[in-house]
Amino acid sequence: MPYHKNWCLTLLALPTDQTLLEDGQLILEIPFYSNFWFLFIMFTILIAIIYGVCFFVRQTKDKGVLKNKLHKKNIEIAEREDRFKVVWDNSQDGLLLSIQGGAVLAANPSFCSLAEVSEAQLQENGLQYLFRDNKTFERLRGEIVSGLKKSDKVIKEFELSLPSGDKEIEVSISKMNEEFEGKLMYLNVFRDVSKKKAYERGLEIAKGKAEEISHLKSNIISNMSHEIRTPLNGILGSTEYIIQTRSNDKELIEHLNIIKESGDRLLHTITNFLDLSSLESDELSAVMEKTNVNDFISKILINHKSIGIKKGILVTSKFLTKPFYANLERKYLQIIINNIVGNAIKYSEKGMILVVVEKVENDMIIKVHDQGIGISKEYLNKLFYPFEQESKGFNRKFEGSGLGLAITKHLVEKLNGNIEVESEKGNGTLVRILLPV
Repeated sequence: MPYHKNWCLTLLALPTDQTLLEDGQLILEIPFYSNFWFLFIMFTILIAIIYGVCFFVRQTKDKGVLKNKLHKKNIEIAEREDRFKVVWDNSQDGLLLSIQGGAVLAANPSFCSLAEVSEAQLQENGLQYLFRDNKTFERLRGEIVSGLKKSDKVIKEFELSLPSGDKEIEVSISKMNEEFEGKLMYLNVFRDVSKKKAYERGLEIAKGKAEEISHLKSNIISNMSHEIRTPLNGILGSTEYIIQTRSNDKELIEHLNIIKESGDRLLHTITNFLDLSSLESDELSAVMEKTNVNDFISKILINHKSIGIKKGILVTSKFLTKPFYANLERKYLQIIINNIVGNAIKYSEKGMILVVVEKVENDMIIKVHDQGIGISKEYLNKLFYPFEQESKGFNRKFEGSGLGLAITKHLVEKLNGNIEVESEKGNGTLVRILLPV
């Protein structure tokens, strides 16, 4: 069946000028833009354009982020520099930046005021400009260089001669983590310590004078105590002898007892003065001896029991640890017990005084509990002050120098112990002493 050429081409929607018939066969010539290779190239170009656009957008975005970060960083650096400048300009200490060799890079206003120089003079002449004597500068510089080899920071003190007068300076030199023209940088902090040094020298002078006065006082008290105690012992000895030999003369015995009691009181006061003086000047040295504690304390209490009986007071003891041996300073312990138990008797009118002794681990605990007049809460804080007594004036009921507890506390602390007092007005007193043994 014959086909019309143009009709067929029209049916196939192909251009007529690119279609041929050969030997009755229909041959189609496809346009180049319909070929696979052309489509592949176009697709590749399109992908490349899309990737390029994305890359450009990303680069533009990254560049914007980087620009923002850089801007923030610049702001931070500027703020840090401002803070540093404020500190540098307003520091009370003299601040100075230097490099190896002594060249000066910068000096703050406080340093220029301290050293009475300008920053320009220091930058021009270096650190040696501060010193009139070059030998002093070289010596100090050598010490600092030697110190910086061993440590990152060196502190030195030296005297700086200035037109307004000499100043004592303390300087702290620290290595920095930065370099200037290949040389290490140092931060130097200068401080005027003239007033501080003058104050310390004043304290040393005052301490020396105080020690001299204390030593002189101790010598005076010691000598006076000896001069008083020697004749007083003679008086008391003679009085005791007359009492024993003239026991039938009651009137005489009454007067002699008054002399003896007054003499004993005066001797006790003088002994307290001497003990306190010796303690304050560290003249009393501790001699530790192995001691049967229970027997030793029992012997000390014998005299107190006799005194208590005369006042109608029972002085009793309880030893919770038996047997009990320890290394003790016997003289110290005797003074401590005499003062505490003696006070308990003095400030009691009736009742019982109980002395309890025990060993707890490596400590000896002594408790003295009385039923006396007690101590007010207001006075407890002043209890161990020398010459302090709760009742004062000529009308006071209880006599004494007010040195007993002060001496006791000195001795207890000298033995590395502790003393505590619990009391209530009208309800007695408990004294607790702890001594390491």
